[in-house]
Formats: sequence, structure tokens, C-alpha cells
Amino acid sequence: MYNSYKYRPGLVKIIPWEKLEEKYENLGFPYESMLALIRFIRKGNLDKKLFAYTSMHNLVVTIYNPAELGRETLHITLNVNNMRWYFEYRPKPFEPSEMIRYCDDDELIVTFYKYINRLKW
Repeated sequence: MYNSYKYRPGLVKIIPWEKLEEKYENLGFPYESMLALIRFIRKGNLDKKLFAYTSMHNLVVTIYNPAELGRETLHITLNVNNMRWYFEYRPKPFEPSEMIRYCDDDELIVTFYKYINRLKW
């Protein structure tokens, strides 16, 4: 039987880093660390080669603009129940995550930096 299904990537519109910074400024506690991470990205000129989109508790970072859902995306999520950050790298759509890590609030920027170096972003 012939499979007529053709994969079409789900594309996501990138949100400028300035808008992300505004969003997390307005959210306040418990997102001060996410705001610090976004400012770290902007200050270090990583905003020129990294792109992102977001939902309430999740910042998704990628090297593509526009972003494709689940392709080379680093998901950074705050678990509000235990106040820990969850990192998940998804290399391809519909495949398992390659790297998953947790970190405390004070380790967010260091953990992010380790991830982007490991991914050679």
C-alpha cells in the first residue's frame, strides 16, 4: 500500500527577545530567574544566533527562525510545584528527547550555558 502522507513541519513564529524580556518583567515572581536568563542572552549577544518562543511556564530556544516544532529545540520550564527548572532538548519531531536535566533557581544560567556549549550553538 502506498503511503500518501507527506510530513509538513509545524512552524512557530519567533518572539523577539525584547518582547520576551517585557513579558517576564511583567510576570514577576517566580520568573525573576527566567528574566535574568533572557538578559544574559541579550547581553552576551546570543540573541543574534538564538531564537525563542514561549508559553506561560515554558521558554523554547532554537537556532532556527521560524522554529519548527520539536526540531532542535531546548525547552526550559519552571515546575511551580517544586520551583525547579527543567531542561529538555528535542532533536527531531516525534522522537524522544536526547537530554533532560533539572536545576535549581540559582543554577539556571550556568545550566543553560552548558547546554548551548554541548549543542555547539
